Amino acid sequence: MGYRLQVDELATELGMSPTPIREALRLLQADRLVHYEPHRGVVVARHSPEKLSDVYAMRMALEPLATRLAIEHMTDELQGELQTIHQNFLAAGRAGRGKRMAQLNSAWHLAIYQAAGSDMLQDFTGRLWDVFPWRTNWAVEQRTADSMREHDEVMDAVRRGDAQAGADAMFRHIRAGSASEQPELSETEQ
Repeated sequence: MGYRLQVDELATELGMSPTPIREALRLLQADRLVHYEPHRGVVVARHSPEKLSDVYAMRMALEPLATRLAIEHMTDELQGELQTIHQNFLAAGRAGRGKRMAQLNSAWHLAIYQAAGSDMLQDFTGRLWDVFPWRTNWAVEQRTADSMREHDEVMDAVRRGDAQAGADAMFRHIRAGSASEQPELSETEQ
């Protein structure tokens, strides 16, 4: 059961009228971050292993496409931006800065979506990141090392201009992330 959100309490706590709180809750409901339950009201959505599996399946379908399109539309400026984010990501990983890695990981993926040149694809992939509260486990040394290597493989394809190799590398990266996240979620939901 998710945490109950009460409009009046939120309004008092935030020093606002209830109207903008209700509107914000409607927007969160549209993004499936909260939902309405009879006799309880608005509650924070809980994320099940099935939902995580769905999100990863969508990411495995869309992110390789975004990567292929990004490489096909790549400019020197975009490549430089991706490379800078990537180098900072690697440095954060070597320094064991998990929170910084998570931020740079998100920035790197979002930069690829943007570089794809498709507003619709960027919107869909971005929503997948927004809908699920990523608890990427950057504290697990092996997954951190694997993710750094997987990002290297994508960036190698970007540098070579090989769109198919980039798409394939991104697919493997998302699939590996899925395999590492799902057992963790199953354990926490028990």
